Amino acid sequence: MSDDVSRQRLLEQIEQDAAQLQRELHACARCALFAVGRNLELAEPASLEVALKTAIPLSGGVAGVRKQCGGLIGGVMAIGLGMVKYDARTAHPEERKPVMVAAKRFYRWFESEFGHANCYDLREMHLGRFFDMTDPEEAAKFAAAGGHEFCAGVVG
Repeated sequence: MSDDVSRQRLLEQIEQDAAQLQRELHACARCALFAVGRNLELAEPASLEVALKTAIPLSGGVAGVRKQCGGLIGGVMAIGLGMVKYDARTAHPEERKPVMVAAKRFYRWFESEFGHANCYDLREMHLGRFFDMTDPEEAAKFAAAGGHEFCAGVVG
């Protein structure tokens, strides 16, 4: 099997896992990070668990305040997990540059692919409005509008 075929299968597996995790668990930033982190083995399970916990409140446009999409944020976090090989508690400006370039490239791709980077704009464009996921009635309306499936498509 060629490297290109193996790479394509791995990418497809990441997409499938991310979408399924979003359908089951929600919290888009966590689901994107988990699928990439697990499939690419970017961290030891305990370290990945810590990162996943930090990703949960980044969902819904950063704690539901309508900012950057959690799927985008989870992807950027995965880039950091995969590319940062130095002690992150210390300054490494030269080693940080390629990480920033990769994250910026992903951000621009995401905007191009989905039309927006903000959760609010994505939901407004595809679901007709934003839903406050901290309100149980709004969360039920989001689910009824197909929101979880829409977000699974974005995350995966």
